[in-house]
Amino acid sequence: MEKKEVEIDNPVAVAGVTLIPVAKVSLNCQLSNGLISFLGLKQPIGVVVVSPSTKRALDINGEELPLDQLVAGVPGMKEILEELQL
Repeated sequence: MEKKEVEIDNPVAVAGVTLIPVAKVSLNCQLSNGLISFLGLKQPIGVVVVSPSTKRALDINGEELPLDQLVAGVPGMKEILEELQL
């Protein structure tokens, strides 16, 4: 059994700028010869930067990503961004 998803880590606010880490989480469970093995992996894939003047998404290499694509593909991202606008 294998499960993969993209998730948001806890946002961090510093000097009026909020950073929202985004990570890919993979979980794998295998049964072989009566033994069960589990493997978990969490890899950072990017960060969303929110300030009063801008909202930007950057991948792990620092290249800009389309924010709307990230919002559509990451559960909870839209709600977090809406909360930050208040």
